[in-house]
Amino acid sequence: MRRVALQMAGIGLLVASCGVVGDGKVDSVTPPFGLDDTAVPTTVATTTTAPSTTLPGLDTTTTLVQTEAVRLYFVTGSQLLYVERALAAPAALPQIVAALQEGPPPGDLGAGLRSALPAAVINVNDTNAGIAAVELPEAFFDGIPALDQRLVVGQLVLTLTDSRGIGQVQFNLAVPKASGEVVPAGGPLARSDFASLLVNAPRG
Repeated sequence: MRRVALQMAGIGLLVASCGVVGDGKVDSVTPPFGLDDTAVPTTVATTTTAPSTTLPGLDTTTTLVQTEAVRLYFVTGSQLLYVERALAAPAALPQIVAALQEGPPPGDLGAGLRSALPAAVINVNDTNAGIAAVELPEAFFDGIPALDQRLVVGQLVLTLTDSRGIGQVQFNLAVPKASGEVVPAGGPLARSDFASLLVNAPRG
């Protein structure tokens, strides 16, 4: 009986040193190394570098537009005064006349001002001799009140002679001076011919 008991104890020790896996097979486990290997998982550090991408069409170019201050003369009551407006440089005479025809600026700067210029096609050329040649439509003065006609001419003459290199203005039609005197077509007009219409304290 003692021999049988010893054999059973040996079988028990053998079972205790074995493990049963899921498929029913018995694998031996050798402590402590087997248990240590399964208890501490191995961590592998990886570094992923995302590829750099460049999106086409995102390059922007900034273009700086140079401007210059131009004096434009408008009507206030029965006189003329100027306001300054920034135009793309160099400002050509047709560009200046077009800005004048647009009228005074909005807001406080243009408060109390108006333009006597009608919405007509006005051609202006620099003769390169210090003279601006202005071509008006034949019926230009037909819709302009008599008291405003000298103001219209004054707007054009004062604005153009405030431009670089322009000392006189010639019209293709007979036009009045500030005094009311009529100058025939082609007659030269200077700034001094309309100086009496200027406000003593112009604003800009």
